[in-house]
Amino acid sequence: MKYAHCVIKTDKSEKYLHVLCRHFSRKVTADWTVTKGNVSFLVGECVMHANRTELLINCTSDNTEKLQQQIQIITSHLHLFAKRDVENLQWQFVD
Repeated sequence: MKYAHCVIKTDKSEKYLHVLCRHFSRKVTADWTVTKGNVSFLVGECVMHANRTELLINCTSDNTEKLQQQIQIITSHLHLFAKRDVENLQWQFVD
C-alpha cells in the first residue's frame, strides 16, 4: 500500500469536509460526520478528520500511480472549494 497525507490549516475544516464528501458522494461512496469523512475512490481510500484549526486528509492506494490520481482529484477539488486555504498545499508521502 502507498500512503500520503496533507494538513490544511483553517478554521473552516468542518465545512470543507462536508462539502468535499457531499460532492464526492455523487459519483463514489462517501460517508461523513461533522468531524470525520470517508471516501472510497476507484483508485483508493480517503479519510478526512476536521477539528477547529485544521483538516487532515489521509489517502491510501494500491500503488503510486493510483495514489497520484487520488491526490490530483482531491487537490483539484480543494482548489475549487477552499482556494484561499490551500494556496501552499503540500502532500507528504509515507513509505
